Amino acid sequence: MAQSAIDYAIWYLSRYPKTEQEIRIILYKKWYNSEDIHHCLEVLKKNDFINDEKFTESFLYSEVEKKWRPLFIIKQKLIARGIDKGLLSKKISENQEELTQWMRKAIKKEIEIYKKKWVDGFDIIQKLMRRWYQLADIKAVIREWAESN
Repeated sequence: MAQSAIDYAIWYLSRYPKTEQEIRIILYKKWYNSEDIHHCLEVLKKNDFINDEKFTESFLYSEVEKKWRPLFIIKQKLIARGIDKGLLSKKISENQEELTQWMRKAIKKEIEIYKKKWVDGFDIIQKLMRRWYQLADIKAVIREWAESN
């Protein structure tokens, strides 16, 4: 029965990466017993199919750099997926410089989009804050924007 759980977990992981908690939940939903699930998770961890640290790093990169999502939203998504808050804080502090750089790049791109739509001034700040960007990051980007122009 444990091999069946491992096979199902690998099939489930083949679609896209998952956290340990997501695999555990899906296996419980498939009515596997606790021993089989524990054994399955150990095998998957040993073979590096499940690695919450790597998942967190790639998720941060994907959401901030590629999809322009604010850090607040990303934190909530990762916690909902079962990432430990301590691990999350560690990864954010390790990558703080890159995250800040990516976040400011995203804000700059959003400002450019709003400028093309003839939105100016305070309206841009309001729209960015409604998207959960931090005011300090918005101000820093606006300062850089003003200095370069």
